[in-house]
Amino acid sequence: MIRVGGRKRPLLIVAAVLMLARASPAQSRPCGALESESATQSAGTRWSAPLDRVVTVHVTEISLRDALDRVAALAHLRLSYSAEMLPLDRVTCLVADAKPVGSVLTSLLAGTHVDPVVAGGEQVVLSPNHAAPAAAETTGMAMSLGVLDRVVVTGSAVGAPGRELTMSLDVIDGRQLARDNVSSLSNALDAYVPGVWSWSQSPTSLLSSYASIRGASSFGLSYPKIYIDGIEVANPLLVTRFSADAIDHIEVIRGPQGSALYGTDAISGVVNIVTKHEGVGPNGERMSLRTTAGVTHSDYPHSSVLTQDHAVSFATGTSTRSADLNVIGGSMGEFIPNGYSRDLLATGSARVVGSQATFSGSARFYTDQAGSAQSPLLKLATQPTTQPANPMGIAPAQDSLPQSVSQYTIGATAALAPLGRWTNTVVAGIDGYRLANVEANLTPIPSVADSALRAAQGGADRATIRASTVYRVDSSNLSHGSITLSAEHASLRATTVADRLSAPEYRGMPAHTQPATIVSWQSSTGLSAQADGAVADKLFFTGGMRIERDSRLPSDDRVVALPMLGVAGVQEYGPFTAKLRAAYGRGIRPPSTVGHADFWQATYGAAAAGLGPEEQSGTELGLDLTFRRSLRLQVTRFDQRASGLIQQVAMPVDSNAQTRRMTYLLENVGEITNRGWEMEASANISRLTLSGTFTAVDSRVRQLAVGYHGDLETGDRMLLVPAKTASLNASWVASRWHVTVGGSRAIDWINYDELALAQAFLNQEHAVRDLYGPQLRQYWRRYTGGARVRASLSRDIASRFSFELSGDNLLNYQRDEPDNITILPGRTLMTGMKIRF
Repeated sequence: MIRVGGRKRPLLIVAAVLMLARASPAQSRPCGALESESATQSAGTRWSAPLDRVVTVHVTEISLRDALDRVAALAHLRLSYSAEMLPLDRVTCLVADAKPVGSVLTSLLAGTHVDPVVAGGEQVVLSPNHAAPAAAETTGMAMSLGVLDRVVVTGSAVGAPGRELTMSLDVIDGRQLARDNVSSLSNALDAYVPGVWSWSQSPTSLLSSYASIRGASSFGLSYPKIYIDGIEVANPLLVTRFSADAIDHIEVIRGPQGSALYGTDAISGVVNIVTKHEGVGPNGERMSLRTTAGVTHSDYPHSSVLTQDHAVSFATGTSTRSADLNVIGGSMGEFIPNGYSRDLLATGSARVVGSQATFSGSARFYTDQAGSAQSPLLKLATQPTTQPANPMGIAPAQDSLPQSVSQYTIGATAALAPLGRWTNTVVAGIDGYRLANVEANLTPIPSVADSALRAAQGGADRATIRASTVYRVDSSNLSHGSITLSAEHASLRATTVADRLSAPEYRGMPAHTQPATIVSWQSSTGLSAQADGAVADKLFFTGGMRIERDSRLPSDDRVVALPMLGVAGVQEYGPFTAKLRAAYGRGIRPPSTVGHADFWQATYGAAAAGLGPEEQSGTELGLDLTFRRSLRLQVTRFDQRASGLIQQVAMPVDSNAQTRRMTYLLENVGEITNRGWEMEASANISRLTLSGTFTAVDSRVRQLAVGYHGDLETGDRMLLVPAKTASLNASWVASRWHVTVGGSRAIDWINYDELALAQAFLNQEHAVRDLYGPQLRQYWRRYTGGARVRASLSRDIASRFSFELSGDNLLNYQRDEPDNITILPGRTLMTGMKIRF
C-alpha cells in the first residue's frame, strides 16, 4: 500500500499523472496539420506587394513574437504592431514551403482579430480587422494568455512552451508592471509570485531582503540567482529596481529545481529579467516622457517630505532592427533624520534579426545614494527626559558619509536560426558593482547601536560565457523530444575592505601593517545535459544534470552533481485544461559568496575555510487548472530539506564583563525542513482582471550541528520566515482608463526585539554575556505584520498625453516589518503625466 503522508507520496502523484495523460486522446494538432490547413485557407488568395514575397521556413515551438520577427527578416519587411493587441508569448509553429508571406502572417495571426495591411514600400502594419473586439477587450485577451500556452526561457535551456514544463514557474508581464507603476523587484515579487517574500525596502537600505523563498535557504542572506537577459548578476542582493517600461517580462523559478540548468547558488530559485526589443511604436512613437511628484508621510519628522520620479524612454527601428534607451531617476526627502535617497537607472538594448541569426545586446547602469540614518526610536528609548542625556544612551554615528552603490551589466546574445534539427545559442557578458559605506542590519544587535559593526566597502566583477545547443527529435509531431547540451564558465574578481575590528589575525597589529583590502578570485565551470520528451502532447518528461566545478567549494569536493527530474500530464475536459506535475531538484551554495564577504561581520576568509556548503533538495507537486484562458488556478505542495545553512553567531571579544564589544563567527547550523503550500489564481472578466496569491510555510529546525553556539534549538521555527503571505490585485482596463488596486501582507514571523536589544547593549544594564547564545532567546518576539495597499490610476487625455495618480502604503504602515527598529516611509501620494512623441 502507498502511504500518502510518507516518502512514497511522489509515487502516487506520478501514477496519477500517468492516468491523467491517458484519460483521452490528444486534441492538439501537429505543425504539419496547421501548415496544410493554412494552405487550404489561403488557396486562391492573391497578395499585393510586398505580401506576395515567397518564404520557406520550418521552426516549431516558437513564440508568436519570434515567429513574426523571423518572417519579417526572411521577407525583408518592416512590421509594425502593438504588443497590447497580440498574445506574443503564445506557442506557435512557423512552417511554410515557398508560401507568400501574406499567407504565412495570416496563419500566424489566426484568432487574434488582426490582419496584415500594407502601409507602403516594405512597411506592413498588423492592424485590427472589422471583427476585432474593443481595444480594452483585445488587451485583456493578450493579458489572459494561459501559462500552458506561453513560451518561457527560464524553465529550459533555450526556451519551451509552458505546457511542457514539469516544475512551477511564474511569469510577470512587463506591461502590467508599467501600468501599475511597479519599479521595485520586492513589490513585483510580493504582489505576483507565491512562495517568495521580500521585505519592503526602506530608502535608507540599499539591499534587497528576502524573508522567504519557500522557507529559509540561509540566515539573513537568502536570495534567488538573478539573471538580466541571460547574464548572471554578481550580487543578487543589489538588484532592487528596474525600469518597468524596459521590461518585457520577469520569469521566476522557486526551489532548487533550477540548479540543473543554472548551477551553484541557485539553491532557492532563479529570477530572469528579460528586456524589450520592440522598436518604434505602432503609431510612430519614438519617445515618451513621464514625470511624477508627490509627498510621503512620516510620523517621525511629523511632516510630509517630497518624493519624485521621472523617466524618459527612446526607441528606434522595427521589430527586426531596433534600439532603445530608458532612463529613470527619483528621490525621497528625509522621512527620518538623514534618511534620504536618490537613485538613477539607465538601460539600453539593441537587436538585429537576420534570416540566419538574431543578435541582441543590452546594458544597464544603476546608482543609488542614501543617508546613513540613525533611528529616532533608539534615541527616544534610551534618552531619559528627567536626567541629563547619557552619551552611551545615544546611538553613535558610524559615519557621516552617505551610503552608495553602483552597478553595471553589459551582455550580448547570438541565437542562430535552426539548422536542421539543431539550434545554437551563445551568451556572454559582465556584471559588476561598487559599494561605499553600505550598512546591512544582519546581526541581532543593530548597527545603529554597535559602532563596531563595519559598513560594506568594495566591489566585484563577474564575467560569464555560456553556449547551448538543442537537438530536436520529431519536432513536427505531437510526440517529440529534445536533448540540450550547454557549457558555461564564469570568473569573478572581488575586492572587500578587511574587517579590522573583529579579525583575530589582525588584532594587535599596527594599523599601517593591516591589509586595506582583500582581493579574491572565484571561478566556476559547468556542463549541463537535459532531455525533454512529450507523448501525444499529453505526457511530458524532463531529466537533467549539471556537473559543476566551483573554486569556492572545499578542495576535496569541488565537483558537484546537480540533478533534476520532472513529469507532467495535461488533459483537456471541454473548456477546462488540467495539468498535474511533479519535480525533484537539488541545489548547493558555496560558503564563500560575495554577499557573505561584503555584508557579514565575521572574519570571512579564515572562518569560511572550516565551513561546509549550504544545500537544499526536495520535491514539488502541483495541479494547474485553466478555463478558456480566462480563469486559472495553481496549487503547489513543496517539501524541501536544507542542510548546512550558515549563521553569524555572536560571541564576546574576551571574557571581561565590562567590554562592550562583540565578534561574530560563522557556523553551519544543521538541518532545516521547508514545507508548505502555494496557491495562485487569476480571472479575466471582460475588462476586469483579478489575481491573488497565498503561501503557507513551515520552516523549522530539525537537527543542530555539533558544536553550534547560537540561539536556535531543535524544533524552533526559523527566524524571519513568515508563516503566511498573501496578495490580491484588481485591474480595470477601459478604452482610455486604467485603474489598479492591490495589496500584500506577511503574517506571523519571529524576529528579535531589536529595540530592546539595542537599548540593553547601549545602557549597560546587562553584561555582554547576556546578549549572545541561548540568552538571545529572551529577546525573541512574534510579529503579525500589516497590509501594504497600493493603487494607481491613469487617464488618456489625448492620443499621446495621459494623466497619472498613484498611492503606495495607503494604510500608512511604518513599523514592525521586519523588526521594530526599522522605519519605512508612510503613505505616499504622487501625481504626474506621461507624454508620447
